[in-house]
Amino acid sequence: MYGADQINAILHEIITSDANINHVILADKTGLTLAYSSRFAFDEFETEALGAIASAVYLASEQQGQNVGLAALDIIISEFSDGLILVASCGSTVLCLITDTGVQLGLVRRTMKMAAEKVRNILDVEAKPATIAETPTSTPTPTPAPEPVETEEKKVQDEFISDLELALRELEQF
Repeated sequence: MYGADQINAILHEIITSDANINHVILADKTGLTLAYSSRFAFDEFETEALGAIASAVYLASEQQGQNVGLAALDIIISEFSDGLILVASCGSTVLCLITDTGVQLGLVRRTMKMAAEKVRNILDVEAKPATIAETPTSTPTPTPAPEPVETEEKKVQDEFISDLELALRELEQF
């Protein structure tokens, strides 16, 4: 799969950009870990748990910001005494970095934003269905009646609740 190789290369690029980045995880917004890169041996169970938690925290923070009228969420930075956890959106996925305290935060934020855009572009290309060119002799097919239009805000809220419920169910398994 060409996209998976590209994503793994991006994760490798991130982890090698700063010696204090220890783990990079790409998870979908339901909490499923899609790919990861680590400097150290890392238990797959822990990786899955971190991906699920990062996704749930991102979605909750995103909703919190929307509730108070802030613009789109960029990056979450959780600062601990021994390092940082950074989470950024890549469209339908989130990118999570776990670092030591010596990390160059400005450089890592920049690297993360660029990587998030690359991942988003890869996933957007893979998600688009291939179009088939119509032949001049083909007969047009009737278009289905339009479905009732939900408000964008309602769709976002329903999607958030659905994603959060799924992420919480995933966490309960751990």
